[in-house]
Amino acid sequence: MHTGDWIACFGREPSLSAWELYRVTGQDFGTLHKEVAVLPPMPGHSLVQLQQRCGGLVKVGEVLGIAPDLVSLHATLVQAWPQLVPAGSTARVHFGVSVYGAGGATLPQVRKEAKNLAQGLKRELVERGRSARLVIAKEPVLPAAALIQGKILERGFEILILTTPDGLVWGKTVAVQDISGYGNRDVGRPRRDATSGMLPPKLAQIMVNLTAPRPQATLLDPFCGSGTILQEAALLGVEHIVGSDMSDKAVQDSTVNIAWLQEHSQVTKDIRVFRADAAEIAKHVKPNSIETIATEPYLGPPQRGVPRGRVLLPLISALSRQYEQWLQAMADVLQPGGRLAMVWPFFQVEKQGYFLQVQDAAKNAGFQVIQPPTWMLEQPWFRSTPRGTVLYSRPDQVVGREIALLEKHA
Repeated sequence: MHTGDWIACFGREPSLSAWELYRVTGQDFGTLHKEVAVLPPMPGHSLVQLQQRCGGLVKVGEVLGIAPDLVSLHATLVQAWPQLVPAGSTARVHFGVSVYGAGGATLPQVRKEAKNLAQGLKRELVERGRSARLVIAKEPVLPAAALIQGKILERGFEILILTTPDGLVWGKTVAVQDISGYGNRDVGRPRRDATSGMLPPKLAQIMVNLTAPRPQATLLDPFCGSGTILQEAALLGVEHIVGSDMSDKAVQDSTVNIAWLQEHSQVTKDIRVFRADAAEIAKHVKPNSIETIATEPYLGPPQRGVPRGRVLLPLISALSRQYEQWLQAMADVLQPGGRLAMVWPFFQVEKQGYFLQVQDAAKNAGFQVIQPPTWMLEQPWFRSTPRGTVLYSRPDQVVGREIALLEKHA
């Protein structure tokens, strides 16, 4: 780790966060743990741009140094804090401290001691005649909401401390996730259909990023629903976007939501939405014409209560046959070398996972799986499957999402 390296703090699903970060940057990480990654800066890009690009990052920061212990770090911060305050700010200093596990010292103990460091730093600021407010949260680290509501980056700074085998790497937060923007694009848009399932905008953004589309690419979502993937693709700069759905209501919802997005976000991309059965998408889209597809198909009927595993077997069989048709249809319209990010449902029942049997169908359709890199899969916390897909679910959730990234053979 070096001064100037980038710190990326992961969200609730660190496996997807890490995979997305790798697909966006194309770089190996110098440090990777469940909460955080450290990587070299991207030439020609900024930390603010990285935060805006990645749906799986809560905040990003910059490495400023390494300290052997918190006593040494406190002495450094007493001298360095004026450089951490935004230039020209004379208002009350709002600041906070977050400690992330990256190996090394016992994390709970460091977090406990870091609170004393923060209190001591506040006393130093007051003694030097600077009014200061220390922002503290109930969570182990300061969440995005605390940074935004506490106006920390506007009026002060957040110190990031990483526990590593070589000591305490420290830095400052540079940008934080726009939680109000995501919320507005979820519950604030005109059309929202809770009955057919809702893809979170952050996950939609991650899926688009997994396909690594060129700005000039054409991206397709043949199960567009209310247009979540379409809107996130547009905000990520994809020039040509195509959405379809077999439901007239879904097409109307997507059309209304895209118009709303264009009005409120000045998005002027080429976006086309129409009605079509995904199994027959090649009747509406020219074969071999699409560069990337990101989509969440039908995940099956809502599961009331907790079903028994044997009850799920006929459903899994039926869904597998449907997905086989859809995979072939999407292969027909993808260019050779084109990429597909697709959600496959899986079911968590009786402490077991029940998965669709679609790997042979994907292979027969001409796809190969793009797996996360081996050094990422080897992390003990990384939630992946033997077939190279990544899992997204809560512990108490019956229907989870298996995220598959596929590439059509050239």
